[in-house]
Amino acid sequence: MAFSQSVIRSQAPAKCGICDNDRPIKWKCINCDNLLCNHCKEKVHPNLKNTENHQVVNIKDVGQPTVVELNLSKQYQTELSVITYMSYCHDDSLWISNNTEKVLQRVKPEGTKLNILSSFNTKIYGMAVIQSNNLLISTAESRLKQINSKTGALTDSVYNVSPFISTGVHINSDNKVLVAGGNKDRKVVILMNQTGDHERVYEHDQHKQPIFTGPWLVTCTSNGNIHVVDKASDDRF
Repeated sequence: MAFSQSVIRSQAPAKCGICDNDRPIKWKCINCDNLLCNHCKEKVHPNLKNTENHQVVNIKDVGQPTVVELNLSKQYQTELSVITYMSYCHDDSLWISNNTEKVLQRVKPEGTKLNILSSFNTKIYGMAVIQSNNLLISTAESRLKQINSKTGALTDSVYNVSPFISTGVHINSDNKVLVAGGNKDRKVVILMNQTGDHERVYEHDQHKQPIFTGPWLVTCTSNGNIHVVDKASDDRF
C-alpha cells in the first residue's frame, strides 16, 4: 500500500543584515544589498565605512524604477572647446583635459569662474587623484606619470603595467590603483598596491576565455565590484 505525506515547508522571515535580530525589515541598501531595520537604517548604516553615498530605499519599492532628480546648481565656462576627462581633488580643485588640443589643466571654481592653477601640454588616456592629492595620468605608455599637486612637477610614478599600454585609471576605496590596458595580443585590468606591486591581473574568465576586447575606462563600487568600459573594437593596440 502506498502512503502519501504532506510536507510542510516554512520560510524563515528575513532579518536585518546588520543586527540580525527580529526587528521588522523596512529598508534595503541598493549598494551593499543589505536588508535593514529602522534602527540600523538610522543609527548604524550611515556610520559604516564608505556608505555616505549609498542609496537606501523602502523595501516596498524594491524592484520599482528609481527616479533621480538632478538640479543644476552652478555652471562654469572653461577655455577648452571640449572636456575629455575630469577628476576631483581633495582641495575642491579639478583636473580637466582636452585631448583634441592636448591640454591638461588644474582649475579651481571661484565665484562663476574657473581659476587656472596649472596647465600642461599633453594628451592623456585616463587620470585619477591619489590620497596625497597628486594626479596619476596615463599617457599611453606602460608607466603612469604623476603630477605633484604642490609643485606641479611631472614625474614617473611607481605604477608600471609593462608589457602593456595603460588607458583607464581608477583609485579604489583602499587607495589601490586599477589600470586598464593591453597590447596587440592581450587585454587586461591590473590591480596594484601603493608601492606599485601587481596584486591581481584580470584577463580571463572561469572558462579561461579573454574577458576584454579593448578595456578603456575602469572604476569600482564601494563593495569592490569592478566596472570596465570595454570597446567592441580598438585599433590602438
